[in-house]
Amino acid sequence: MLKLYTFNISHFSEKARWALDYEGIPYDERVLLPGPHQLVTRRIAPRTHVPVLEHDGQYVQGSTAIIDYLADRLGGTRLTASDPAERAKALELENQLDQALGRGVQQVLYSALLKDRRTVIDLWSSGGPFWAGGFYAVAFPAIASVVKRMYKTTDVEGVARAKERFVTTFDELDAVLAKQPYLGGEAPNRADITLAALLAPLCRVTEHRVKWPAMPAELADFEASLSGRPTWNHVLRMYRDHRTSNRSRATAATA
Repeated sequence: MLKLYTFNISHFSEKARWALDYEGIPYDERVLLPGPHQLVTRRIAPRTHVPVLEHDGQYVQGSTAIIDYLADRLGGTRLTASDPAERAKALELENQLDQALGRGVQQVLYSALLKDRRTVIDLWSSGGPFWAGGFYAVAFPAIASVVKRMYKTTDVEGVARAKERFVTTFDELDAVLAKQPYLGGEAPNRADITLAALLAPLCRVTEHRVKWPAMPAELADFEASLSGRPTWNHVLRMYRDHRTSNRSRATAATA
């Protein structure tokens, strides 16, 4: 049985979960806590981030690498085209979405959310053991400092640029979705899964396992610039129509 190490709230973890579910590949999920997770990931992978997939003594780190592994080693052909040119095109878009939207969500949302200690503690504790809330009540300042530095949330100009990238990326995706029902054409591919998973915290989709908090007031204009657009609605449709196995059952780790 495959084992997937995740954060409950991680949108990159959700991307890997969704890919496994969509391909119909069974796995056990081990939910780690942000911060203490390094006690696990440092033992099994070259870097500390999640998701990490364990299979037959091998460890595959990162959502894109995991989807590649599903296609190349485990027969996952629904999301990844067999034609090299089509696969390369989808992978290029996926990487673009990872950077513009995946990293952008981290920088933009945390720039506001970290000011609300209670909300962030609840999010980090989600899916974790009973003691998670108490741990973060003590450790929040130290972990929040690391998050601020990692995602450059105090870089005002950088946050502004990230918001601009959201708008330009939505412009490009809206144009594609005006011509075809999915980024993958007539059916979802890995780019569609990537888009939906990475934007879930922003769009606050109801089918997600996490109940996302309301958008902070300081991001109201940012949300209004994106809400209701074709790309935003595509995220909602992807969850409504294709996220039929968004599993709430997972093993909470002690780290």
